[in-house]
This record gives sequence, C-alpha cells and structure tokens, in this order.
Amino acid sequence: MSDKILMPHTVYCEDRKSMTVTGVLQVVAYDEYHIVLNTDYGRLIIQGRDLIAGEISSRNNTLKLTGNIDSLVYKSKKNKGESIFAKMMR
Repeated sequence: MSDKILMPHTVYCEDRKSMTVTGVLQVVAYDEYHIVLNTDYGRLIIQGRDLIAGEISSRNNTLKLTGNIDSLVYKSKKNKGESIFAKMMR
C-alpha cells in the first residue's frame, strides 16, 4: 500500500459554462472539444464545445476553463491497458 499524500482535488462547474479544477498535475492535451488533465486521482477528460483553457496556475495547480461543457470522465490509473473483457473474465 502506498503512503503517498494525494494533492487535494476539486471540480467546480457553474451552469455547464465555466469550470475551475484544482489539484491539476499536468495538462496533457486540449483543443476546442476536449481537455485532458492528470490528477492524483486519475486522468480527467472534459468534453464539450468551444472549450477554452483560460487561466492555468502552476503555483496552486488550478485550471479555469469556459465553453459548453458536456461531460467529465475519470480514467483510473489502476489496471492500465487491461481490456474490459479481460476484467470481466477474472
């Protein structure tokens, strides 16, 4: 078991038009339809339209963005590369 201290992480979304995400370790990729972030709690994928990564602060690990936000998906770091079928067969 790991004794790593996790960075606090919050997601605040207002009216699906603006969002503030704290605990951002890395901005992996972004365009007007997707923003991909790494956090201590897994990879966070934000999907929508006209997304703009506005203010990015490396000092307090915060990202502020605007646009039409459609979904948020976390991808776990565990079992990386294992297919759903392989997981079901366990």
